[in-house]
Amino acid sequence: MARTTGDPAKRCRCMARIKFWRRSRVGSEVVEKDTKRLKLSLIKAWLLRIRQEDYKYSGSFQEAIKPVLIIAQIFALMPVRNVSSKFAEDLTFTWFSVRSYYALVTILCFGVSSGYIVAFVTSVSFNFDSVETLVFYLSIFLISLSFFQLARKWPEIAQSWQLVEAKLPPLKLPKERRSLAQHINMITIVATTCSLVEHIMSMLSMGYYVNSCPRWPDRPIDSFLYLNFSSVFYFVDYTRFLGIVGKVVNVLSTFAWNFNDIFVMAVSVALAARFRQLNDYMMREARLPTTVDYWMQCRINFRNLCKLCEEVDDAISIITLLCFSNNLYFICGKILKSMQAKPSIWHALYFWFSLVYLLGRTLILSLYSSSINDESKRPLVIFRLVPREYWCDELKRFSEEVQMDNVALTGMKFFRLTRGVVISVAGTIVTYELILLQFNGEEKVPGCFEN
Repeated sequence: MARTTGDPAKRCRCMARIKFWRRSRVGSEVVEKDTKRLKLSLIKAWLLRIRQEDYKYSGSFQEAIKPVLIIAQIFALMPVRNVSSKFAEDLTFTWFSVRSYYALVTILCFGVSSGYIVAFVTSVSFNFDSVETLVFYLSIFLISLSFFQLARKWPEIAQSWQLVEAKLPPLKLPKERRSLAQHINMITIVATTCSLVEHIMSMLSMGYYVNSCPRWPDRPIDSFLYLNFSSVFYFVDYTRFLGIVGKVVNVLSTFAWNFNDIFVMAVSVALAARFRQLNDYMMREARLPTTVDYWMQCRINFRNLCKLCEEVDDAISIITLLCFSNNLYFICGKILKSMQAKPSIWHALYFWFSLVYLLGRTLILSLYSSSINDESKRPLVIFRLVPREYWCDELKRFSEEVQMDNVALTGMKFFRLTRGVVISVAGTIVTYELILLQFNGEEKVPGCFEN
């Protein structure tokens, strides 16, 4: 019996559907592959743009100090506009901006807090702890005023710095261009993290009094906020809102106290890096044949750096003075209290971490600040490498200038930050500790009811 093949028209329609389904599947696969290729190409282009633009360092000071200034403005310091720009000419200061209003309100809060604490110390309780609190808030008030005054001068200083950098020998390697920014970022991250840990430990140690002798037994948060600003609430009736404002002022003051050191360290590192940049350039050419014009240009660059250092010092010298005087005072106070028994484990942990952090911060600050003077004297070593036949009058004049100049940051011209300042600070601490120990009558930190 013969096999039937069915209707030829139906079979043609089925074949047509099969072919269409195959073509559509192949087409969808092609479109899917093209889409994947497009996504991969877009991702590659994005990553390439990040590598070439976002992470491409120019090596400028404005680029390196940018994160520091952004963080400072979060905490009401340095109200300069356009700090995120890579170019100094974009920086401006104006009184009529949100940054300036924020900074002025914060300065007013610091001033009012300092006034109440002065009244508390003079009329209620005059002892070492109350005087230490007074010194802290008065210094914060002066620091915030100093940074506001510096913000008015900063655009001009940044432009002068940029002009000096433009005339220096260029930084050729990517490692050299990103070195300064990475160094300053490392200082900022480490110091800010340590400051945050210290503040958290301070709050935990304060929790001892909140748990043991609360102001209001059924309101621990209010008891904590009251204790945080008790000197002010002695004169002002406590409310939850004022307690929160007091805590915000305390956080801002703690950051300002630490940022003072961070800023001086960042500026010191940047100035030393620019002297090092010129010194490395001269070191590479010292043993080679050189001309009078070469040494003349190097001397002009060195003189520009000296003038820049002097301009920066005139602007930040009061900040430097407050920085070192604060550190010296609080180191002496903490070492004096080191022999007192602590009422809780959190008191002990907070005290020793705070002391070690303060000592380390002061030591690093001294070394970074003195590195400017070290780098400014380094050309004397380089000049000894120059062959006798290439020695000239211009090089002799350059050598005399380096030898006679004393390039360094100062504390209102009272002292210069050189290597010797580390020994001087250590000697001053020992001297004052021997005097203070004779008047130390407290053998332990006051407990709940004693406080």
